[in-house]
Amino acid sequence: MAVMAQKAKVSSADDNLKSDKLDAAKADIEAALANEKTKDDARTWYVKGKIYEALATKNKSAADALVAYESFKKALEINPKLPEALLELNNRMFNVYATVGNAGYGNLNEQKWDSSYVYFKQAAEIREFYNGKNLGGSIPTDTAMVFYSGYAAQQAGKKEEAFASLKEAAKLKFKGEPALYVVLAQQYEERGDNANWIATIDTAKAYFPADKRFNDMEMLYYSKTGKTAELISMMEKKVNDNPNDFALALDYAIRLDNVANPRDEKGADLPKPSDYDALMDKAEAAYKKALTLKADDATANFQLGALYFNRAVAFNKELNGMDSKQQSSPKAKELQAKVTALMDQSLPFFEKADAGFSAQGKLEPSDKRTYESCLYALQKIYAIKSEPAKVEATKKKLESLQ
Repeated sequence: MAVMAQKAKVSSADDNLKSDKLDAAKADIEAALANEKTKDDARTWYVKGKIYEALATKNKSAADALVAYESFKKALEINPKLPEALLELNNRMFNVYATVGNAGYGNLNEQKWDSSYVYFKQAAEIREFYNGKNLGGSIPTDTAMVFYSGYAAQQAGKKEEAFASLKEAAKLKFKGEPALYVVLAQQYEERGDNANWIATIDTAKAYFPADKRFNDMEMLYYSKTGKTAELISMMEKKVNDNPNDFALALDYAIRLDNVANPRDEKGADLPKPSDYDALMDKAEAAYKKALTLKADDATANFQLGALYFNRAVAFNKELNGMDSKQQSSPKAKELQAKVTALMDQSLPFFEKADAGFSAQGKLEPSDKRTYESCLYALQKIYAIKSEPAKVEATKKKLESLQ
């Protein structure tokens, strides 16, 4: 009679659940679990799981969802082939998984990195547990959750955990966030894993062709590994095979320019390569080729203007490094002539870039930064040429961009 009474408590809990009387259902199931006759019964734990799954879904409560998970887990430990679980656990376990995962996203949005990572990890545990039970259903992998688990771990300073999740997200071919491949490539770089470093960059370039960060990362890779010759050779072949492709021609010119003027991750200048002059001549010719295909392109005009301007700045720096006696030497005069000539060469290209960017109206952030650089250079050239009206007009354009 005592056993029947306690089993009746389990049934009563289930009935109250069906009637959405969740408090009564909780009281009944806790009474059943407090009794020696029913506390080790699989159905008792399964009904508790159902009650807390309903609470979790109703209140969006990760804490209730985790209680539900532990209850379902206990039920299956007692009876791995519990008939009720075979019939309906797939949907219930998915609700539990989704509630915990959504808590991870909520904490992510609030930048609570540690708790976000913990919830994502718990959600993954729930999915792996259920999928490993072979109960006739499965919870699909949420590739976004895998990525954000790694991202939250990275932000929380859990580098190894982040690395594991990010690798898994990349293996799953997640394409929702380029940040995955930025962070993962940086991790491979730090570990000295050059093969996976460049492979990650190649994958990212295929997924996000418009994201310029991966071109920069590729350049850094070739610069750090001393493989710039391979890159240039590859690009030359592409340009030769596609002689009318403006975007490719400009990309090739920019790459040559970047190889000739390497910078570290923070933008600081690195030592120039031994073939600097040859690379700069190639870059100049490549920019001119690009402009034959699209003469009014603002970016291409800016880049060629910047090539001349930066060389002028380098010669001017050398000139300024001379002492007072050297300032009147033939060498100084030669340097001054180079500075003037290069400034003069850069001016029409900067002016054409100015006109091109002005005509575009609202600019993308990257174009806006390029335009600002163009205006700063123009302002400096006009000042050197003693053209105050143009200096003032350029200054106003800069102010309007702020």
